[in-house]
Amino acid sequence: MSASILDDLDIALMTIDGVGSTRMGSVTIACVPSAAYYFMPQVISEFHKLFPKIRIRVMDASANEVNSAVALGEADFGVSFSGNLAPEVDFELLLQERYVMACRRDHPLATCASVSWEEMYRHDYIALDITSGNRLVLDQALALSRPNKESICETRHVTTMIGLVEAGLGVAAVPSIAMPMTAHPFLVSVPLVAPEVVRNVGLIKRRGRTLTPAALELERLVRKMPLRSAGN
Repeated sequence: MSASILDDLDIALMTIDGVGSTRMGSVTIACVPSAAYYFMPQVISEFHKLFPKIRIRVMDASANEVNSAVALGEADFGVSFSGNLAPEVDFELLLQERYVMACRRDHPLATCASVSWEEMYRHDYIALDITSGNRLVLDQALALSRPNKESICETRHVTTMIGLVEAGLGVAAVPSIAMPMTAHPFLVSVPLVAPEVVRNVGLIKRRGRTLTPAALELERLVRKMPLRSAGN
């Protein structure tokens, strides 16, 4: 019996009530931290209800590390943003998101309908260091809108930036999905304009790799997230 037929049989069995709960194994997904924050809590919760004996391993890492993990087969698939992908990796768009300014509710810009990059840079701000994939996106988009003063500090990950913003050290430009999805007692996000900068977030998979039935089910749940978000 061929491997493809066995996989089809395995997928069919996983959809039968009571059978999925007995399946065992593991699935590895590589995610940039902001995507892990947005996608994985609900995805893991739903997956665990369906397949409680299958363990999910989340590799939260930089875009370059996610790309490498998928290309080398260390992860079944990944969620990252487009740009500088390995030639053996395919990208499939899930959502397009804009960058916003993260700030505390008591910051002077917190009540603005939108803020220009130039205006944000007049205040104390936290930046991403040169190794960050988000830094590359912003440097390319803002080649003509350079800051008029240096940042007070640099971090490698967006999640660290948000923690520093919450502590009151300054404002920061972050992808919108990195911000809390419900009302936060201290933080707000304000759309950044002039220009509006967006990034494409999607699935990355090694070309020619066949996912296991468990990985396919996890991928299906990840795909549902942008649709769920759009419907809220």
